[in-house]
Amino acid sequence: MSGLRVYSTSVTGSREIKSQQSEVTRILDGKRIQYQLVDISQDNALRDEMRALAGNPKATPPQIVNGDQYCGVRARGLGGSAGGLQ
Repeated sequence: MSGLRVYSTSVTGSREIKSQQSEVTRILDGKRIQYQLVDISQDNALRDEMRALAGNPKATPPQIVNGDQYCGVRARGLGGSAGGLQ
């Protein structure tokens, strides 16, 4: 796969995950960076793919990947930086 992908979920009870997802997409949209939003709640294989790329079997969204390179996401306080995208 190529291009920037943001792994997220449309189904979560976690305010923290919702907030982080919104912050990541807001930053990318604000910088006019094109990305594909991948909803892991649609297929367990997508969740497994996200976790494999992150190298963490317990990784939660949001996670950012550029091509096949994992970029990550800061767990708290994105403060204008999402996975090194500044």
